[in-house]
Amino acid sequence: MLDFPFFNKKKSTSSGSIHYKEDDEKPSSNTDSQLLRKRLVRKLDLRIIPWAILASFASKIDRSNLQSAFTMGMDKDLDINSDAYNWASSFFFIGNTVIQIPGNMIVAKFSPQVILPATAVIWGALTCLMAVVQDYRALWAIRFLLGAAEAPLFPGTAFLIGSWYTTEELGKRVTLFSTAGTVLSGAFGGLIAGGISDTMQNVHGLPSWKWLFIIEGLIAVVIGIVGFFLLPHFPHGKNSWITPEERKFAISRIRNEGTKIVSASLNWKTVYNVVITPYAWIMAITYALIYFSRNLENFFAIILKSMGYPASFSNYMLTPLNVFAFLISVALAWSSDYFGDRVFHIIGAQTFVGIWYLILAAINRGDNPVVLVYIASYATGVTSLSGSLIFAWANEIYKNDHNTRAIVIAFINAVGLLIPNFANVKLWVVSDSPEFWIGKISSMAASFGSVLLVILIWFLHRVDFLIPKPSVDKEDQVTASTIEDEEKQANNSTSK
Repeated sequence: MLDFPFFNKKKSTSSGSIHYKEDDEKPSSNTDSQLLRKRLVRKLDLRIIPWAILASFASKIDRSNLQSAFTMGMDKDLDINSDAYNWASSFFFIGNTVIQIPGNMIVAKFSPQVILPATAVIWGALTCLMAVVQDYRALWAIRFLLGAAEAPLFPGTAFLIGSWYTTEELGKRVTLFSTAGTVLSGAFGGLIAGGISDTMQNVHGLPSWKWLFIIEGLIAVVIGIVGFFLLPHFPHGKNSWITPEERKFAISRIRNEGTKIVSASLNWKTVYNVVITPYAWIMAITYALIYFSRNLENFFAIILKSMGYPASFSNYMLTPLNVFAFLISVALAWSSDYFGDRVFHIIGAQTFVGIWYLILAAINRGDNPVVLVYIASYATGVTSLSGSLIFAWANEIYKNDHNTRAIVIAFINAVGLLIPNFANVKLWVVSDSPEFWIGKISSMAASFGSVLLVILIWFLHRVDFLIPKPSVDKEDQVTASTIEDEEKQANNSTSK
């Protein structure tokens, strides 16, 4: 079996022991507890993380392949101008935003092992349908539905990870699943797009951009089907792949950190946590600014094409860019978990990114030499870390209420994706390529603005300002009752 030892080492801020309720069956020694933890975490790492990475990969290539299709001639075949292209991108995020919160509430209330794989199958099928669109109106409609279908994936997976892993394990895994998916989409997505562009033009009478949608859509369908057999339920749900001892241990260690995993009916405390406490609002704006500061990477292929490089080369060059972003982000996420810090890691990354945008905007008003574009694109890749740590941090701040945590994660993701993509319509206009001077200035401001908001979140939480409240007062009894009922059913089935 594979193990991920670099996930587990940390300078603990406490004794590192698990505290059990009186009715819990305790491991016989601390050594047994560590072995049990290692066995449980290994199983989780083999089930959740690989599928999450692959699903994230499929999601990223299916939402971003419009850029590759644009360079392959889709714009000419469908008569798509720069405004229509930007609106096609924005319609995806409109649909994505509409379903974010209800989608994640469904994941929280029911079974993530069914809901999350089903979304992959649906969005894969919709991606295939993009090959049959005849004009920009049909493209906009499918992009809207595609965004809606993908909506539960990221917040739902981040929520599932936060329901199984402890604080010292959380940051690196959220970063790994989100950045690895980005890397795979950038690495293999670029290779797939470049290969299809070079080899599949007019195969069976179809242009290469149509084959791009068909092939990448089918990849998502296959990944979704695999997920039905791989993903777990929440710790208190039915999970046949862990022993009763491992299950009790999983619940105990999460409960020991104050994380609530039982879904209750929405009540005034949930409303208070989401609407009155400031953290969700500030984090959503912070994530929007962080996401907006990623635009140099998002428009990298278009910049290269505008400089005269072939479409296939522009797509291929996304591969090393995303690999570097992955390596540096995972390394810094490990550091974040190791030192128990979110604040200074995000501040350092976003300050670094802001400085690079300042350099790009200052030199020739954005008309930069290609070498500088390359260096800056690599440097600004650390925004992947910043975005991932925001979700790890949100899981920690809202850990004491299951429903609130689900709503907040989806809310942050929805706002964080919607605002930048509306802003891109006016600030990162394709016709401004390769200079993108206004885009670079605005991304610089977004980078430095996110730093100020992170400091504000840190200060408010440090002084315990309007801390979220738990909406379930007797979760321990609910969880124990659920486990006891299921064990009785299992014993009755065995006796029969």
